[in-house]
Amino acid sequence: MDFCIEGFLGKQHSWSVVNQHIARELIVEGHNVDLSSTNGDQFFLSDLVSNFRPLKSEYDCQISYTAMINFPNYLSHGKRNRFGIWNYEFTKLPSGQAKFASATDYFLPSSNFSYEIFANNGVPEKKMKVVHHGINPKAFDVEPYKLNTRKSFKILANIAQPHTRKNLPGLLNAFGKAFSKKDDVCLVLKVVDKIPEKSFEVSFSKEYAIFNQKFPNHAECLIIKSFIPNIESLYKSVDCVFTMTHAECFYLPGLEGLFAENIVISPRYGGQLDYLSDDNSLLIDGKMIQAPPQAQYWEASRGSEMFDPNIDDAVEKLQFAYSNSKQLKEKFTRNSESILPNFTWKKVVGDIVQLIK
Repeated sequence: MDFCIEGFLGKQHSWSVVNQHIARELIVEGHNVDLSSTNGDQFFLSDLVSNFRPLKSEYDCQISYTAMINFPNYLSHGKRNRFGIWNYEFTKLPSGQAKFASATDYFLPSSNFSYEIFANNGVPEKKMKVVHHGINPKAFDVEPYKLNTRKSFKILANIAQPHTRKNLPGLLNAFGKAFSKKDDVCLVLKVVDKIPEKSFEVSFSKEYAIFNQKFPNHAECLIIKSFIPNIESLYKSVDCVFTMTHAECFYLPGLEGLFAENIVISPRYGGQLDYLSDDNSLLIDGKMIQAPPQAQYWEASRGSEMFDPNIDDAVEKLQFAYSNSKQLKEKFTRNSESILPNFTWKKVVGDIVQLIK
């Protein structure tokens, strides 16, 4: 079949990652795939370069992971099998977004959490189908990334570009309270450190400076700002994946952490609960709070909520993971075996093809 994928494909952005993985798996399955990037070509991988070509007027299926407002423009190459992917992490959509689902034949949120948000905000349920994100198991057959640390217990926080929603201050505060220089622990921070361009973005350098001042005796931290083409190697080099996010539609780093047999520590809220549970991870309790305008995207929605993970509970979970690393890894890996086959890019593409049929 002929597929078209138009939208984010270039920069270090979660939408780009998903679009690229879907394209790659469609090609592996023998389909023709034409690509068009709307955010540059800075991080195209070489295996996809030849697929960037002028788009035709008609395709068997069009796919775009983008904000709903872009669906009419990006899903305009024919009138059949127009599949739009988008997720929104807060409980109320910006006004006017839901109507753009009408430009799709199927709207594909990536988790049951996202599905419920859209359903509660007026997107017709008959138009929606949950299609999860995934991983490529073969990609984890790599050597671990070489980290410049001698610490034995390494915690990864894969933050990328910090947003208010990702709760970088909460993550750093929890780590600062949990460990000091005497502990055999290193926090690996994978970040994009740039001057904030939008109201919801946060300066990593500024927040890290505050952390250093507040916790002068904090445990070792290793900051990685460079692009890592094979991100799976980074997960193979650590023991734990940690987030204090206020809300996630799916949280791909958590799934990647499970596949790499890491201990995953995450808030008990969000799309990651489609694959995380008390049986295979350490979940942080908390409470719902109002989402401030600077946490939301586009137009802030009055009354929108997000989750506030409890720092003391996070500290307890971090220390428990450190003290019981071997036992937890064995238990969580064993308890994830039946879940992980449902979260691969091959499964994602299979679900999409089934919708066409």
